[in-house]
Amino acid sequence: MEAAIYDVDHHATPGLFIRFVVLMLIALTLMFVEHRSPSNTLPVRTLFSIIGYPLQLAVDAPFRAYNVTEGFFADQTRVSKQNAELEARLLEIKADYRNMQIIKQQNERLRSLLKISKRPDFSFTMAEILSASDYRGQSVVTINKGTRDGVFVKQVVLADGDKAQSKGGNIFGQVISVTPLSAQVILITDLQHAIPVRNLRTNKRALASGTGKPDVLELKSIVAESDVRDGDIFVSSGLDGLFPADFQVAEVVSNGVNYVPGDPFANIKARPLINFQNTREVLLLWRNAEPEITPPPAAEQSENTNNATPEAENAQVAGAVQ
Repeated sequence: MEAAIYDVDHHATPGLFIRFVVLMLIALTLMFVEHRSPSNTLPVRTLFSIIGYPLQLAVDAPFRAYNVTEGFFADQTRVSKQNAELEARLLEIKADYRNMQIIKQQNERLRSLLKISKRPDFSFTMAEILSASDYRGQSVVTINKGTRDGVFVKQVVLADGDKAQSKGGNIFGQVISVTPLSAQVILITDLQHAIPVRNLRTNKRALASGTGKPDVLELKSIVAESDVRDGDIFVSSGLDGLFPADFQVAEVVSNGVNYVPGDPFANIKARPLINFQNTREVLLLWRNAEPEITPPPAAEQSENTNNATPEAENAQVAGAVQ
């Protein structure tokens, strides 16, 4: 009996080491092919992403359960205080919104008189961050929105700021990969990412480049003689045609402006206005299409002009004067 148990030919089947080597070679081959031509492995990557999506939800489930439980067992006094603060804040936002609507209407009238194109309009959708990882050497996060929700590659992603003065939509990153159920977003602090910006105080342009650190950005292409101070806010310039203009990006840190003798450009350090470690929700941005105004045919215009009466022409002139 014992001879039957121990009489096993270990050389008849491949060992664990050989299996490990084979799997490692397959993995390295897939990584090499994806690095050289990512489009060839896109179906495989999409398939595994769909298969792994329930696992991502399962991993995120404890955080969801904790948030729900914490809200359920929260102290009633603290909840009442937060509710009162939110109601007061809502009243302030409503008042600011009315003023913004008035300013927007005035701005549109001025742009119409000056024959300047209207500012683009945007729509937003909230998404939740499922996980953070290192994808092909890039700092990325995975969100729970995909192509079925209209998400597309290079879409701009916003997030709330970490200070009261930077609350609202600040640049978080952009989408680099999309599947039907999820998407991957590269952070603006990634070493391979850069965004054109401008100084909100002086309107000087620069390039905010990632350093690979979650709390440091480099402001490049700023000549040494430029007026840059600690605390200056840099916003997106919109010159790249990708990121919309006037969204906050970074703030110059204390003692962040350094000049090296002989260097034509300043060495400026800034911090992103987002706490990437604590951010759980982001906003996906869509640029709304402007309605096209179709001019009337030339024949119709000439006919209307020929049929116009002197009284109508006088009325048009009077209206233009007013």
